[in-house]
Amino acid sequence: MSETELQAEIDHHERARAAMAAMRELTEGIHNIYSGDFDESTRNLGLGDVRSDHLFGWAMANYTVPRLADLTDRGIALFFGRIWMDDGEDFHIGRRHILDGNRDPLVLDWRAPLSEQYYRASAHDRRDVAKRRRFGFNNGTLTGFEDENLVFGEEVASDILTAEIERPRTGPMRDIVATIQPEQDELIRRDATTNLCVQGAPGTGKTAVGLHRAAWLLYNYTDKLNKSGVLVVGPNEGFLNYIAGVLPTLGETSVWQVTVQQLTGAHTATGTDTHEAALVKHDERIALVCERAVWGHIGTALDGGVTADEGLLIADAGWRWRLGLGFLEEALANARKHTRTYTAGRKALEDAIVQGVRRQAEIRSGHSPDAKWGTRIKRTPAVRQFMDAVWPGLNAKTVMKKLYTDAAFRADATRGILSEDEAALLTGKLAKPSAADLLIVDEVESHLKLRDPSASFGHIVIDEAQDLSPMQCRAIARRSGKGSVTVLGDLAQGTTPWAASSWTDQMRHLGKDQAEHTELTTGFRVPAVIIELANRVLPHLGVGVAPARSIRSDGSLDHVRTADLEAGVREAVAKALQEEGLVGVIAADARAEALRPVLEGAERVELVAASLAKGLEYDHVVVVEPVEIVEAPATGGATVEGVGLRHLYVALTRAVSRLTVVHARDLPPQMAS
Repeated sequence: MSETELQAEIDHHERARAAMAAMRELTEGIHNIYSGDFDESTRNLGLGDVRSDHLFGWAMANYTVPRLADLTDRGIALFFGRIWMDDGEDFHIGRRHILDGNRDPLVLDWRAPLSEQYYRASAHDRRDVAKRRRFGFNNGTLTGFEDENLVFGEEVASDILTAEIERPRTGPMRDIVATIQPEQDELIRRDATTNLCVQGAPGTGKTAVGLHRAAWLLYNYTDKLNKSGVLVVGPNEGFLNYIAGVLPTLGETSVWQVTVQQLTGAHTATGTDTHEAALVKHDERIALVCERAVWGHIGTALDGGVTADEGLLIADAGWRWRLGLGFLEEALANARKHTRTYTAGRKALEDAIVQGVRRQAEIRSGHSPDAKWGTRIKRTPAVRQFMDAVWPGLNAKTVMKKLYTDAAFRADATRGILSEDEAALLTGKLAKPSAADLLIVDEVESHLKLRDPSASFGHIVIDEAQDLSPMQCRAIARRSGKGSVTVLGDLAQGTTPWAASSWTDQMRHLGKDQAEHTELTTGFRVPAVIIELANRVLPHLGVGVAPARSIRSDGSLDHVRTADLEAGVREAVAKALQEEGLVGVIAADARAEALRPVLEGAERVELVAASLAKGLEYDHVVVVEPVEIVEAPATGGATVEGVGLRHLYVALTRAVSRLTVVHARDLPPQMAS
C-alpha cells in the first residue's frame, strides 16, 4: 500500500462526501419549493387567484422526505470496496449510489447488480474482476486498504475483514454490508418471488442476511414493493430496538418493523391464560375449530321453513313469488362452494334469491326490475327470516362469545378436534382478552371476510421464526397474501412452549409450502472457543441441526466458581469493563431482577433476562448461574421441558469476544465436555 494511493482514495472519499452533501442540498431545495407550494395552496385565496397544484405539491414534498433521510451524512464510511474489471473500468462499492456533478458514479450502491461481483469474485471464478480492494476505516476516516489481484490468483486472508467482524459493539446492531460473505450474498440476492427459509446457527449472520435482503429487494423491485410494502417481524421490542438502525444505514427508511404481537394487536391484550390454556389456543387445531365455529352456522333450506310442498313465498307490492326447495338447496350449495368467506357466501345466497325472483318477474311482467327492486326483495320479511335461519349474519364478537360461553356450541365446534378437557380451556373474558384470544379473533375474522388488500405486504422478513406458534404463523400468512417471505431462525434456539421442531411444518403454517431451505453453519460473530462450549449443549436440545463452526480463533472463555454470587458477578463485570465494548449480564429472569440493584448505574453494562436475550449480542457476556436458567419456569409459571436448556444455549452464544460463566452451584451436566 503506497501513501500516494492511500491519499488518492482519501481524496475520492472526500469528493464522494461532498457530492452526497450536494445531492442532499438539491433535494432539500426541491422539498422546500413543493412544501411551500402546498402551504400556499392551503391558505385563503382571493377571488380570481390561481391556486397552485395542491395534490402535486403534497406528493412531491412527501416524496423527498425519505430521500432526505437517505442522504443524511451519518459519519460512516461511504464506500468499503473497489473493483477493477477486465475491460479497465473500476468502481467503488458503498452503502448508496453517489453521483458527481456530471452524473457519473463516484460510489456504486452495494445492491446494484454489478456490485455482486465484489462479493462473489474469487481466484477460481473471477467474474471479469481483475482486482479487488478492501478499505479500512476508523470512525468514517479511511485508514488503509488491502488488494487481491485475482488475475494472478491472489486470495488473501483479509486483516481488514477480520478487524471489521471483530470490532467492538458500542450500541445497536450495525450493518454487515462491508463483510458480506459469498454464501450470504447469494441468499440476499434471491429474486422477489422466492420464499426463503434460513436455518442459521448462532453467529452465522442470519438476521443480517434478512435485513440486507429487505434492502436489496426494495432497491431492485422498487415499483412492486414500494406499493405493497416490506415488513420485518421480530420476537420482541428489545430485538426491534437493537436492529432499528440497520436499514436506514442501508438507504431504506420505509420498512415497517413490528413484533408479531403488534402485528395482530395482541400487544393490547389485558387478560392472561394459564399455561395449559395458552398451549391449546396456540395449537394449529384451533384453526379447524374456528372454521367450524363460523361455517357451522349455515343451515339447510328445511331449517328456513321451506318444504317441497310450500317453497319460499315472497310478497312484493301485490305480487307473490315462490322459490322451490330444489332451487334454494342448490343456491345454498353454490354459495358455500364458490365463496371464500362467510360474509361473501351470505351475500351470494341473497343475490341468488333475488335473481330467482327476477327471472319470474321478467317472465310475468315483461321487463327486468332495477337494483332498488332487488334491495327491496332482500328486505322482505320472508327473505330476512329465511336468511337468519339458514345463513345468519355474524361478527367475530358473536362467534367468540358463543365459543367461550355456550357449552353446547363449543362441544359441536370442537368435537373430534379437541378432547373434552382441552375444549374446556376455551374460556376467557371477551372484555379482557388474552394475547391468544386475539389470535383466535383474527382467525375467526379471516373466515368472516377477506382482509383489505392494502393490509398485505409484498415481502415479509420473519426473524426468530422458530418461536412462532402455528396460530401466530397463520396470522402472519394472512398478511403476506401472494407476497413472499424470508424466514430466519434456529430450531436449537426455540424457547417458547410451542417452538417449532421442523421448518417444513413452520413454512406450511406460514402458507408457503413451496420454499427454498438452506442452512448456515459458518460463524463469523462468535469465537470458536465459545461456540465449542455451546455445541456441548446442542445435542441435548432435541433438534436435528448441524453444530456451528467458527472462523474466529480469538476470544476467551472463563469459568468463575464463587460462594457469593452477587460478589462474583460484580467482580466479573469490573474485569470485563477493562476491555472495550458492551457487557451483557444474562441470568434467569428472577435472578436478573435480583441483580438489578447490584449493577445499577454501571456504564456499558446491560442486564438481560435469559428469556429476552435472543438476537442480542455483546462484546463480553457474563452468564450467571446456568443451572438456574435451565430450571427457570416459562411464562405462566409452568416449567416446559427443554425450554430452559435452550435459554442457556442462547445465553452462551451472545458473546462476540469474551464469555465469563459465574456460578455458585454445579454447572448443568449438559455443559460438561
